[in-house]
Amino acid sequence: MVPTPSYPLRVLMYHKISADGQTDMLTVPVRDLEWQLHHLRQEGYRTISLSQLVNHLRQGTPLPEKPLLITFDDGYLDNFTNAYPVFRQLGMKANIFLVPSFIDTDTYLGVNDLKAMDPSLIEFGLHSFDHVNYRDLSKDAVLADLDKCKKGLTEKGIAFQPCLAFPFGAWPKKGAASQAFFDALAEQKLSAAFRIGNRLNRLPLKEPLLIERLDIRGGITQKKFTRLVRKGKSLF
Repeated sequence: MVPTPSYPLRVLMYHKISADGQTDMLTVPVRDLEWQLHHLRQEGYRTISLSQLVNHLRQGTPLPEKPLLITFDDGYLDNFTNAYPVFRQLGMKANIFLVPSFIDTDTYLGVNDLKAMDPSLIEFGLHSFDHVNYRDLSKDAVLADLDKCKKGLTEKGIAFQPCLAFPFGAWPKKGAASQAFFDALAEQKLSAAFRIGNRLNRLPLKEPLLIERLDIRGGITQKKFTRLVRKGKSLF
């Protein structure tokens, strides 16, 4: 039986990390990331990996108090060049949702980059094969995309967890299409799937295929970051 802790699961969502101070909706400067991670550590949050979450869901393995899952979407190269050194220095864990068709292209992580990161700190999940919007796909198309995604990572020798972040945070939300979508995720034996939502997740998780994440955007002030992590969307 999964223990019933008194604390929620917080999941942060990042995309890009800049070294030169560049800031936009998807880009957080590395100096801000450093402050945020130090703050989280000072507040007693314990970073966890996707595999820890999977073991919690499947086997009832307890999570630490104040569990925090830090995620990055898309697999940008700066996750390795700018973010990873900070996580490594602090000994904190992060998880990157990968798009196989992006790997080894332009501004995205390459296979060598992925394999160079310490697997005790960095784990990988699924983010569709080519960043398709699942909201618009049939069940068969979702199944085919996830098969292709898994195969693409396996062929590159990249270990991944049975966890999915919805591209664009989107999924079919009504009627038969919604049921078919979640049936597809179940058939693919996914343990966890992530939307956005900007709320904290009560434990034990009632809907492990609809885990909400806190969207950490570039330019967020320290005050707003602190409040968002503490309480979620309810403060805004």
